[in-house]
Amino acid sequence: MGILARLFGGVPKTERGGIRLEERDPWEVAPTRDVERFLQALPLLAPEGAIAYFEGTGESHVAKYLREVSVSPAVHVAVGTIWPRPDCYHVPLTITSMEALAVFLTKRPAGYFCSHCNVYRDNSVLLQWHDAFTDDPLYISKAIPADRVATFARALGSSYGSTKAG
Repeated sequence: MGILARLFGGVPKTERGGIRLEERDPWEVAPTRDVERFLQALPLLAPEGAIAYFEGTGESHVAKYLREVSVSPAVHVAVGTIWPRPDCYHVPLTITSMEALAVFLTKRPAGYFCSHCNVYRDNSVLLQWHDAFTDDPLYISKAIPADRVATFARALGSSYGSTKAG
């Protein structure tokens, strides 16, 4: 571990690798700031067996909840934040789990839900959203059919398209 990572609580280089969205031309979905709506829409997009990865929660009550519903990760997701070391949670992505999380956040709002969000299945990232719930778009693998992306975007009240112009 590097001395700076040790001293300042960063993520050492040896831990920065992992799965990430590798596609050159993923779907791009306009962002939302509505966390609960996003969580409720996720099951419309993701296939059975997918995992939602939430990184960098800003609220202790959210971290506690996510710790309780998280599973041990089968793969390492590349972190989006290298300093300070982020908290990371792997939550089975089901209608029930996302609805329960949305209800929890409705009852106990979070000013800052998470910094980064990914959805993965097996060894493939299907959705990658750095700087989640800001103005940065969501990127979705083309392994997800266009009709599912369209349904997801409509549920968000958002738009989508291909990242390549033309």
